[in-house]
Amino acid sequence: MTKTRPMMLLVAVALLAIGIVQYKVGMAGEFVLMGAFLAITLYRTEYGLYLIALSLPILTYRPLLALILLFVLVLFVTAQNYEKLKANLKNHLNLAVFLFLAILLVTALTSVNVIESLKQFMLYYFISFLLYLLLVMKLDTRETLYRFIVCLVLSASLVSLYGVYQYFTLQYTSAAWVDASQNPELKKRIFATFENPNLFVQYLIMILPLNFALIFYSKSLGNRALFMLQFALISLAVVLTFSRSGWVALFLGLLVLATMISRRLLVVGLIAAAVSVNFLPDTIMTRILSIFSPQTDSSSAYRLEMWPSAFAMIRDFWPTGIGSDLTTFKKVYTDYMMPGVRINHFHNIYLMNFVTGGILAILLLLYMFYQSLRTAIVSLFMNDSKDRLLSYVAKAGIGSLIAIASAGMFEDVWHQYRVDFMFWILLAILSVVYNLARARKEQVQG
Repeated sequence: MTKTRPMMLLVAVALLAIGIVQYKVGMAGEFVLMGAFLAITLYRTEYGLYLIALSLPILTYRPLLALILLFVLVLFVTAQNYEKLKANLKNHLNLAVFLFLAILLVTALTSVNVIESLKQFMLYYFISFLLYLLLVMKLDTRETLYRFIVCLVLSASLVSLYGVYQYFTLQYTSAAWVDASQNPELKKRIFATFENPNLFVQYLIMILPLNFALIFYSKSLGNRALFMLQFALISLAVVLTFSRSGWVALFLGLLVLATMISRRLLVVGLIAAAVSVNFLPDTIMTRILSIFSPQTDSSSAYRLEMWPSAFAMIRDFWPTGIGSDLTTFKKVYTDYMMPGVRINHFHNIYLMNFVTGGILAILLLLYMFYQSLRTAIVSLFMNDSKDRLLSYVAKAGIGSLIAIASAGMFEDVWHQYRVDFMFWILLAILSVVYNLARARKEQVQG
C-alpha cells in the first residue's frame, strides 16, 4: 500500500484538475471530482477534510453532499482506531448536539407533511450531523486542526476576493436588498457565491474570529502577514455586504475575542473604530445609523412586523410546535399573518425553532448553545495556556459562536446549506479543542 500511495496521489491530483476544468459540463465533472476526492481521502484521510473546508463556499449542495458521504464510506472501508473515535465522542457538547438533532427528527416525524419534513431533515440536519461527527472523530491532532482552519480561512478569502470583484463590476444588485428611500446611494451589495448578502455575511462572521486567532498564533512573520492580509480582505467583504445584522454580530464577537486575548488590544481596537468612523463613506455611515432607527427602515420594520405573528403561534402551539415542513408553516402562518407580511420563515432561529418544534426544541437549542460556550471555556481552563493553538482557537470559537448566535436574532442562519454546514463545523471545532485539551491534560497527569 505504501508503494502505491505516490501514484494514487498523482492520479488524484490529475483527476482533480480534470474535474475543475470539466465542472461546468455538469454531472461528468462532478463524477470526476468525486473520484478525485475519494482517491485523495484514501491516500490520506485528513486531506479529505481539508478539501471539504476548501470546497465549502465554492461547490453547490450536491457535490458537497457527495464529498461528505464519500468520506463516511472511506471510514467504513479503512482501518480505524475505534477506541479513539469513541473517546472523541465523549463530551457534553456532542450529547447536546445529538439531543437537538433528536428533537428535530421527532418534529419531522410528527409534522402533517411527514415526507417533506423528513426530506428537509435528512438533506440538511442529518447530513450536517454527519459532517459534525466526521470532524469530531477525525480532527484528532492539533496539526490537523490547524491546517483545517487554515483551509477554511483560505477558501473564505477566495470568495471574499470574488465578492470584492463583484462590487466593482456589477452595476447594481436586487432592489429587494436595498432601501432606496433611506439610502439612495446604496445600489449594490456583494453576495459572492451565496444567494444574497445576508447569507454571505453569516458565513464570514464565523470565519473572521478564527482568522483573527491565526494572526496571534503565528510565529512566522510571513504567515502573520498572510493572515493579516486575509483578515483585511474578509473584513472588506463583510463591509461590502452592507448587512447591519452581520456588522453588529461581528462587532460583538470580535469585542469578546479581543477582551479574551488582550485588554490592551480591546482598547486599541475601540479607539481605532472610533477614529475610523470619521473617514467612512456616507453610504456606510447612513447604513450604520439606520441600525438605531429600525422602525424607519423597511427591512428592519419588516422583520419586527413578523414577531407578533410568531408570538401568537407560540402561544397556541407551544407544547409541540406546528411541525417543520414549509407547507404546514405557510398554511398555519396564514391564520396569524400581519397584513402584507408574507414570509417563509421568521428570520430568527429562536422564534422559528419555538414555532416549529415547541418548547423542547427551543430549550434544546439554548442548551446546545450553552454547552458550546461551556465546552470552549472548560477547554481554556484545562489547557491553562499551555498550548497556544488550543487557547487561541477556543477563544476564537467563543467569538464566532457569539457572532452567529447574535445574527440568529435577525436572520435564519440555517436557511442556506453553506452557512448551515459552517455552523456545525464551528461546533465541531469547539468539540475537537475540548478533546485535545482533555487528552493533553490526561497525558500530563498520566
